[in-house]
Amino acid sequence: MPHRTLSRRLLQMFGNPPPPHELLTAVAAHYGQTPDTLTDLGSFENQVYAFSAPQGERVLRLVHSSHRSERQVRAELHWLTFLAEGGVSVAPPVPDAQGERLHVWPDGAGGAYFSAAFVRAAGERARPADLTVPQMRAWGRLLAELHERTQAYQPEDPQGRPTWQDDPYIRDRHTLAAALSVPLDPGILPRFDALVAELAAQPATPDRFGLAHNDAHPGNFLLRGEQLTLFDFDDCTHNFYVNDLAMALYYGVWGAPDREALGRHLWANLLAGYREVRPLDEADLALVPALLKLREVDLYLLLQSKWDLAQLSEAQQRTLETYRHNILNDVPYLNFLPACAAG
Repeated sequence: MPHRTLSRRLLQMFGNPPPPHELLTAVAAHYGQTPDTLTDLGSFENQVYAFSAPQGERVLRLVHSSHRSERQVRAELHWLTFLAEGGVSVAPPVPDAQGERLHVWPDGAGGAYFSAAFVRAAGERARPADLTVPQMRAWGRLLAELHERTQAYQPEDPQGRPTWQDDPYIRDRHTLAAALSVPLDPGILPRFDALVAELAAQPATPDRFGLAHNDAHPGNFLLRGEQLTLFDFDDCTHNFYVNDLAMALYYGVWGAPDREALGRHLWANLLAGYREVRPLDEADLALVPALLKLREVDLYLLLQSKWDLAQLSEAQQRTLETYRHNILNDVPYLNFLPACAAG
């Protein structure tokens, strides 16, 4: 695959193409708005706007078919509605004037945008280092409530959402690596392969594996006192439930001056909150180091693919070198956790 072709593909996978003004005008009118009454909230993978409706504050999301299929979006909205109806603190989709949660807008170029409106979550963003012990425990408790509710879920389309192995940077890792303008170190892909094999060999029983948020980091919830509201289910995937806790930990310590100290504190309270709702045994916890390392390797390949490797900034060079060093030397993401078997 030529590198230029890969770049176009990455633009599709990351950075949803913005809709033409005419299409955005039609979408806005569908929800009783105009482009001028939409506030762009900024988003990495989708087009996301806030607006005010008679029923309350709303969020409008536009997903392009190059990023998700209509089937995938419908499955996401169906599950999210089920969670909200069961009392899980999420920002649910709301039907349009015709009673539909999803509307399809052809883009004129063979693709389409899928629009959906959601209740806009109330509250403030918070840095993990600023969270109180009750707030950290509420974060873990919310993830457990989501997983517990999902135990009773009967999807209308069981294959509507992907599994963790369908992540393109996992599924297509060898193809993507071969297309890089600068080859990866020879030791990267064998470690990547070993992590995938280690996790794929784990029992995927319904009590530990199912639909999960998959991206429950601090940027995807808002906080009011000790009440968290989770949103942005675009990455929801069939995965090990403990991965939601692992990703909370991964991004919870991201950029922290003392990652180990914050990690120990956050992890203890995430687990304490989670266990107030549902059990979490040692076999589940044993997966966490591999899940953290898998995210690290996955991000390394993503950045290698996305950045112009011939014109890296100093900061980008340092970032890639840190990833490369940690992967090749099997450096744990957090030292207080045991090393993963793939290392």
